[in-house]
Amino acid sequence: MRLARATTLATVATIAMAYLPGAIARADDAKAVDALNAPAKVIQEKSKCWKGVLDAYVAMSAPPMKVGPTFNVLAVWPGMADWSKAKEWAAANGPMAKALLDAQTAVAFCLPYGRTSVPPVYVEKGAFIGIGDGLAVYESDVAYLKPLAVINTFVAVEMYRLGEEKKYQEAFDLGIASLKFLRKVADQHLLAEKIFAMEAMCDVASLQRDVLQTFLADVPAAVVKKFALSGYAFIHPTDGERLRRIEMPEGDRVLAEALIMQLFDAQGQPDTSKFAATMGNLQASKEPLARFGAAKRWAEIADIHGSLDSTRARLTSIYDDWWRRWRVRYYDGLLDNPTVISRTNKMRYAMVLAMANDIQRLFALRQRLNAEFNGTVLAFGVVASYRDSGSWPGGIDRTYTQFTMKRFDFDPWDPAAGRWQYENLSAPRAIESDYGRLEISGGVLYARGADKEDGGAQKSTNDGLTGDFVAWPALRALSRSTGGK
Repeated sequence: MRLARATTLATVATIAMAYLPGAIARADDAKAVDALNAPAKVIQEKSKCWKGVLDAYVAMSAPPMKVGPTFNVLAVWPGMADWSKAKEWAAANGPMAKALLDAQTAVAFCLPYGRTSVPPVYVEKGAFIGIGDGLAVYESDVAYLKPLAVINTFVAVEMYRLGEEKKYQEAFDLGIASLKFLRKVADQHLLAEKIFAMEAMCDVASLQRDVLQTFLADVPAAVVKKFALSGYAFIHPTDGERLRRIEMPEGDRVLAEALIMQLFDAQGQPDTSKFAATMGNLQASKEPLARFGAAKRWAEIADIHGSLDSTRARLTSIYDDWWRRWRVRYYDGLLDNPTVISRTNKMRYAMVLAMANDIQRLFALRQRLNAEFNGTVLAFGVVASYRDSGSWPGGIDRTYTQFTMKRFDFDPWDPAAGRWQYENLSAPRAIESDYGRLEISGGVLYARGADKEDGGAQKSTNDGLTGDFVAWPALRALSRSTGGK
């Protein structure tokens, strides 16, 4: 579903505008919308899942609380305040669970871009992607991400509700379906969609381990084994243990191209008035304190800015550089070289730099997602062995084949492409975590974390940016069971 490279490869900054005040445009740029929707035309409508899931969302009853810091996919659990209201809401919205289960067999999500590309009721419910028009073409409104946050929260509540009823098979079936659905969303073309989907997959993968930890004493070994061997390992089979098939977002370049072509005159030079007003507005939107004087500054830049052809060439070079880096292994020597964007002249290509943010965060996010997925597969295998024998395995290699797949024993933060660390603790151990100081025991499974060092699971953070990344035990669920929040 990759967009044609004939169009200039450019900005990833435009989608950030979706979260800025006033970013909602009144119309869609027809050419940009057509270009964004073109790849989906080769996929049959019956093979797309956007309508089934969003139809179910439109029909859902309102959640008992607003989705936010205290009510989201990571915050809900059976001991939370108003748990009875939350699980009543989940139980009353069975069609949403069915829609997610049905979506597993779809080829792609393929929510069309443009307000008029979806039914009016979707726009009323905020389940759409708006694309700006004219000089506001960069003002995208990726509104449907809020409905997806509600759906993800529903999944969390429903998994716990089913667990309380000892319907573990149904609970993890829904968890698998949710991850497969979000993986399809990750194939959408805008940066905001990509980031949301990848972060949501991290959260929902973490949720699977939380639910398993919560019901560890009762969930049958056969159920855990099934999901370790034929469930979590196959969220998107062609991704494998290294997430090879997740691609860079390319939709943002279409919006950038549409804007660039309007800001240069017939001679290929910046149109000073349009350039100043539009780029000044872009800067002011990202830096409100820079609003006064921004237009004047851009008018001055217009006199020394590169031509249309050189601007397009620079954008292409930046995006091609990202693509090369994205395709190599995590610790390839290419990644140590300065990026094209870091070597770009700040005045001659000021427009490029204003629109093409450095997207290194995607690289770090992909590694974390890789750890979340691999850690979930391995954690289920370790627990399956424990539930089968009554004792934690002496080594993770003893779970291979019978309880888990060896190829997922890959630590994305190990430069030597090494394996995850596992210990069967002979005595409880203290660990510093994002939930405070906890005591862990039994089987402990962890990856090195972004610092590439093996810290012996003495400290863990949820994103792995500092300390180790502990996949098991599920620390959030463990903190709750021991009086944490």
